[in-house]
Amino acid sequence: MLRSRREQRKELIRELVAARAVCSQTELVSLLAQHGVEATQATVSRDLDELGIAKVRAADGRLMYAVPETGGLGQLLRQFALGIAASGNLAVVRTPPGAAGTVASAIDAAALPGVLATVQGDDTLLVVAEEDRTGRQVADLLATVKDGEVAAGREPRPRSQPGQGPAHD
Repeated sequence: MLRSRREQRKELIRELVAARAVCSQTELVSLLAQHGVEATQATVSRDLDELGIAKVRAADGRLMYAVPETGGLGQLLRQFALGIAASGNLAVVRTPPGAAGTVASAIDAAALPGVLATVQGDDTLLVVAEEDRTGRQVADLLATVKDGEVAAGREPRPRSQPGQGPAHD
């Protein structure tokens, strides 16, 4: 089934916003043009509204567009995770004030392997590892999802930490 130009444009907008830090409609019009799609700012504005894409404050403080989607954990981590660390059976994720709950809900919804639960405050959340996992393994998984290397729900490659050599299971 062929999709209309409008549907194709909206899908491209969704992909661009999910993959990049898009801060303005003018920037989005330019990105669309780079992909061979001509659109006016008014058209882009309507498309953003229909897609439910709105501006949110990112981890670096800039306002940028975000795609509201199930399974958007990688995008949320890229936008809001200021840091990911580990201690014992916990991964600790730091966020801007007010963003910890959003990230925790996305982690819970993603049903990541090895994650038992999340507990969040205003700007920090704890991700509790299951009995057979370490906080380092969970932190590595979150970092891998943030980097877009794996989809939520799949196991990551082990990461090495500076001064620690290769990671081991």
